[in-house]
Amino acid sequence: MNSQSKQSKERGAAILITLVVVTLASVMALALLERSQESVARTQALMDRSTVDRLSDGMVLLAKRNLAEWQANGNQLPAGIDLSEWTPPYQVPGGVVQGRLIDLSGRFNLNALLHPEPDQRLFAQQVLERLLISLNLNQRLAVEIAAWLQRPRTEGSVGRLPLIHISELIEMPGMDRQSLETLSPWVSVLPTPELLVNVNQTTPRVLASLMGSLTLTGAQQLLGDAPFERIEDLWAHPVWAGIETTVKERAATTTQSDWYLAQTRVSLDRDGELISHDVFRLISATGSGYDFRYVSQGQP
Repeated sequence: MNSQSKQSKERGAAILITLVVVTLASVMALALLERSQESVARTQALMDRSTVDRLSDGMVLLAKRNLAEWQANGNQLPAGIDLSEWTPPYQVPGGVVQGRLIDLSGRFNLNALLHPEPDQRLFAQQVLERLLISLNLNQRLAVEIAAWLQRPRTEGSVGRLPLIHISELIEMPGMDRQSLETLSPWVSVLPTPELLVNVNQTTPRVLASLMGSLTLTGAQQLLGDAPFERIEDLWAHPVWAGIETTVKERAATTTQSDWYLAQTRVSLDRDGELISHDVFRLISATGSGYDFRYVSQGQP
């Protein structure tokens, strides 16, 4: 009896050990499978990112070439062309690619608050104050933004660093997310301290903020007759009758655009579903091509 009991216990122990071994083997196999799947997914993601980058580079080169041609023709776009509209989807291996250009020349350039000349910085601040008032935001934000931008970024640093992206403003004390979202559509962040607004691409709100004596109604009437082929045509418009403008205000207007946000949308076929990737690049129509500081994935 004791012998049988001992054999029974040994068989039970053997079965238990077998179950433990099988369980461990299953867990290890599952872990290896998950790790393998993660590795495959990571490799696929890297391949997708490389594909998106190459296609985005190609769309930027194409946009740059078209902009150069339009600049050579007096910055006049062919009839019926809207740069902000998506191009037709171009078929590429494994998906499609589209592109568009967002003209930033009609917005207030926040980096104008960092102009090397004090009087130009003050002028830019005054324009921003009027823009904030028109947006029902506290005009005091203009003073706070200017002071925040002009501070040394690090201890012992010299000079001022311009903004690279509008989202940096959320780090400023006193700036809340709602105010930033309200302001964002009306401003830009360009790699230049100049304040230059294209009247053919701007809005009545921005133009009225730029011109201290121009009302919103007057700006609406003026832009109702846009586009203006020459800057002289702008100043010849009857809306200016009885309105005084300053030298700085006139110098801040143009009829041409330079800076654009190039958006590329690459949609890749993954198991029958198109997965879209957006890439934004800041490019110049007359400069080096695009600003290497600003390449954003999914964030304009």
